Amino acid sequence: MRENAFFTPREARERGLEFEEPAPIACRWCGKPLTPLGTELLGQVRWLMSEPCGCDEEKAERERVERMQRAEQERNVAEKVTAAGVARKFANVRTSIPEIGDFLFEFDRHGGNGLYISGIVGSGKTHAVSALARALVYEGHSVVLTNTLAMLDSIQATYGRDGNQSGGVGRFTRCDLLILDDMGKESGNGWVLTTMFQVINTRYENMRPIVVTSQYTLPALAKRLGRAGEKESAEAIASRLYEMCGIVTLLGIDHRKSEGKPWLSGA
Repeated sequence: MRENAFFTPREARERGLEFEEPAPIACRWCGKPLTPLGTELLGQVRWLMSEPCGCDEEKAERERVERMQRAEQERNVAEKVTAAGVARKFANVRTSIPEIGDFLFEFDRHGGNGLYISGIVGSGKTHAVSALARALVYEGHSVVLTNTLAMLDSIQATYGRDGNQSGGVGRFTRCDLLILDDMGKESGNGWVLTTMFQVINTRYENMRPIVVTSQYTLPALAKRLGRAGEKESAEAIASRLYEMCGIVTLLGIDHRKSEGKPWLSGA
């Protein structure tokens, strides 16, 4: 007898269940008679489906449906990857940076720990974090990948509305992972640093990880952020990142220039 909730007429009789004799069912492709399958509902058997036929035509149809379902799932995930902030250029990238692989593998056990990835312009920082974001979205996590300038613009655009933070600070503090790409490009005024600290500190206190990329090392970033005189806020941001993040330093190679574009070299 079956272990699941569905059973044949013979199995229903063996269980002593009441039911009306099911109407004959035949394979829609080859015409072979099929065995009905039912389940018990309110003390009576309801016939819902039939056992598979196994003919070549049925197998081909099942494979076609499965392909369509997989394609639909891929489209849905691709839309989520785009919504997470992964640019079209990086929609299918992968990375071989060991620290990112380890971070991804341990993500559900990270305890709020993140990564601070530094490297010169063109060293592959955006490529790497795009691959990380894509992989986590495929695993069902909520990810926001953005740069600090775009994040600040998004937060500022919500000012004066009804107070709902879903599109403001809350979007960046509540997601499973926030990735801030290319930190250090923003101005160092008081509102900018206060807002950045609010986002980073909220994630710090709630043990939600953050991944940051920058062309500056953390000590250099602190100086960069404090260049307008907001040294206390700049140091507070750097301190939080230092405690939250493992440090990853990429090789000093500009991959964009090393690809050998003849129109850049004058050839």
